[in-house]
Amino acid sequence: MNKVLKALPEWGEMPHRPGLYLSLSHGRDFPQQAVKQRGFAGPKIGPLLYVQTHYAQRLVLRFANKRDTTRFFPTASTTTGELDVVEGTLVYGNKCYGDWDVCYIAQEFCVRKRAIAGKQAPPPNLPNKLHSGKIKARSLEI
Repeated sequence: MNKVLKALPEWGEMPHRPGLYLSLSHGRDFPQQAVKQRGFAGPKIGPLLYVQTHYAQRLVLRFANKRDTTRFFPTASTTTGELDVVEGTLVYGNKCYGDWDVCYIAQEFCVRKRAIAGKQAPPPNLPNKLHSGKIKARSLEI
């Protein structure tokens, strides 16, 4: 896997920022490759403004800013990136993915940077006392 893909959040991992994401899964090295079980996990691309499909052959991803675009498409000159569908798989980073999902990830599910650094942090919008059991947990609106 190349350096760009290693630095991106994988399918099943939560990103740092809320928004619309394209999650790639069931990865393989080439479209006809027989994969054991479900293949490898791909990146979670976003946050996006929209995902547009052209004739089931190409996906156009629109990002809100150039910084996010170049994180996933380093040579992009606009705020859009394009992915091709080859033999029923979506190609990204010289890898092919048999499944892809477009999903919205709310702030409540985003990973906070402090939590990644190894420090235990409570989920957003919940008081610190929740973990001590002194208050009742409340439901989060999604």
